[in-house]
Amino acid sequence: MTWKFWKNHYVHIDINESNKQPGAAIGSTLVISQDYYFESLREIVERYIIPCNRLVREVVGHQKFSDAKTFEDLEARLKEEKKDEPARIPYRFAILPTYPQYVVLCYVPKEKVLKEFIKVRPKGFYFHEVNHVPFQVLINWFKTNWRTLEY
Repeated sequence: MTWKFWKNHYVHIDINESNKQPGAAIGSTLVISQDYYFESLREIVERYIIPCNRLVREVVGHQKFSDAKTFEDLEARLKEEKKDEPARIPYRFAILPTYPQYVVLCYVPKEKVLKEFIKVRPKGFYFHEVNHVPFQVLINWFKTNWRTLEY
């Protein structure tokens, strides 16, 4: 299945089908990533795509979202912010075509721009082995934990 993630960013989702009856167009069980089970393509749209689209809109509406086209554009913007206020740790979120189904978090603790990937899944933003919902919870978790050893 191909899904329009955001603007001109598309995600290709592999769907495994099983329990296919003779003459049926598709199997009666559809599986995505061995984690999500569905009975029809309509159910995939309702329980997978629509919840993910809501999460994407939440990210895009956030004040720290950057509409950068490439990682280099995002990096340049963050370095400029760091230069203007060296004591701060600037961070931004972006959706880049090279990382389908991910929101990219970039931040500058010292001089180097670091990037991390947040997967958008129906249950929330999957980041450091945990689903975070809403988006502000993920941001708060990041701000609290990025300096810890466990991070």
